[in-house]
Amino acid sequence: MQSLFKNINKQDKFIAIFILKGISLYVLWYLIYDNWLLKDGFVDHFLIDHLVKSTSSILKIVGYKVFEYSDAVGVDGTHGVLIGAPCNGLSLFALFAGFIIIFPGNWKKKVIFISIGILFIHIINIFRLVALALVVVYKPESLEFNHKYTFTVLVYVFIFILWIIWVNKFALKKNN
Repeated sequence: MQSLFKNINKQDKFIAIFILKGISLYVLWYLIYDNWLLKDGFVDHFLIDHLVKSTSSILKIVGYKVFEYSDAVGVDGTHGVLIGAPCNGLSLFALFAGFIIIFPGNWKKKVIFISIGILFIHIINIFRLVALALVVVYKPESLEFNHKYTFTVLVYVFIFILWIIWVNKFALKKNN
């Protein structure tokens, strides 16, 4: 492997190694998720249950009468929102953590930053679901658009901002 990168400049070497690490982590995530986590279902169910309860609690706090069903939550009188495995945030946690892991930086800081980042991503996801439940109440015809585009873009922009913070505050600093 060393001889493969011998004649490449430092920046290109960094990019090549970064891409190889990214691909490796993606394959590792795919193998772990598809062969263990998905089949077991515990993590997906745990996250969905927490999202339902948290979304319900916030809607109740702001004065709505709410219904909960194993993987759905909403304001009474509406169909609410269904929370499937793709929407529970687990893949976003993995994407975020993977990027931080493959970028340079102190491992202790990485663990702390990943933990805080995942917590914030989860909180953003809860508020996304609250907003979607309210969209169902006030503008149900726009639910699909908001689910697919508006809130997806907002969540990915938030994750991108976290990445930028990591790169600028931690990864590119000397003496990490």
